[in-house]
Amino acid sequence: MRKILLSITALMAASIMLAACQSKSYKVEGEADILQDGDTLFLTTDFFTGAPIDTIIVENGKFTIEGTADSTYFCMLYSSRQVTLNIPFFIEPGNINLRISDNPVGRRTSGTSTNNKWQELNDSSMNIARQVNTIAAYIEDNNLSDEEQKEQMQEYKKLFRRFQNLVIDYARKNTDNEFGYFLLTYYDTVSDTDMHYKDGLIDVDTKLELIKKLPREMQKRQALKAVVKRLNQMRAFAEGGKIEDFEMNDINGKPLSIMQEIRKNRITVIDFWASWCGPCIGEMPNMVKMYKQYNDKGLGIFGISLDSRQEDWENATKRLGIEWPQVSDLQGWNNAAAKMFNIQSIPQTIVVNSEGTILKKELRGAELEAFVESQLKE
Repeated sequence: MRKILLSITALMAASIMLAACQSKSYKVEGEADILQDGDTLFLTTDFFTGAPIDTIIVENGKFTIEGTADSTYFCMLYSSRQVTLNIPFFIEPGNINLRISDNPVGRRTSGTSTNNKWQELNDSSMNIARQVNTIAAYIEDNNLSDEEQKEQMQEYKKLFRRFQNLVIDYARKNTDNEFGYFLLTYYDTVSDTDMHYKDGLIDVDTKLELIKKLPREMQKRQALKAVVKRLNQMRAFAEGGKIEDFEMNDINGKPLSIMQEIRKNRITVIDFWASWCGPCIGEMPNMVKMYKQYNDKGLGIFGISLDSRQEDWENATKRLGIEWPQVSDLQGWNNAAAKMFNIQSIPQTIVVNSEGTILKKELRGAELEAFVESQLKE
């Protein structure tokens, strides 16, 4: 009986120790030799605006942040004097060690599982980043011909694919933890339209496959459910898919069916744009030229404006010489069609045939014209 009681006591003690290890508290200890005493650091979770959620004062080149965290979340610490002096890291329970620097090589995160993995990924991608910077500097410092620039961009694409594969590999190896969850949700917003990575850094099918391997409790998170919904929507409107008909008011306020217009043409370019979008305005002369050249051969264009003011939309249409049908609900980025097609940036094009089947997406300029010409050959 005594032995049994001792065993129970030992188990109770072990469970108490385990509970103590599961504390939600965290402590961030960092250093930055190039900062001065009294310098202010801002902590933010908003990587777009940098809006701070906390401020930290540097003393003797060091700083400390303490608190509690119910979950793991991505944030960044940056200097009030120099925004480039920063370090992204994860707040989560445990002791976190940081070294902040204006040089990416000098930034270090460690101490907790997710921060260790984050540093490992950064170390693995550092060589790729150096090569990308070399290419960028070479293009900027030299008066290259169009052919030479094209060659350099091809090298850049290869490097981007290496980084793409690296992130996918890390996501695949970490589907049982918070770092894998981060890679499959944070990088959902990353895309490079000019490089034609149409599904973001991790392609839709791979991402959905890996999300299914995440722990069940993670799959219940609302943020992940929103990602899955968006990915399924993207897959529905991938090349080879068929668009759904919808109506929206044209520039005169009359409802217009997109499929009714599409059926009139051999192929139609659905063009998402806005009067306030500089790249859209820059691209429009090419669209006007292409429309005049190929309209009688079967090309149609269907414009969808992300404007919010009727006057701006009308004035830009007249100024740019847009003659094709276009619609808008004047809701800006909340445009119903833009949401339906998961449009994240403009200008954006979708080329469809007369049945509404998607042939190509995200083409612009010479590439778009070349594709249109290839589709309209007799």
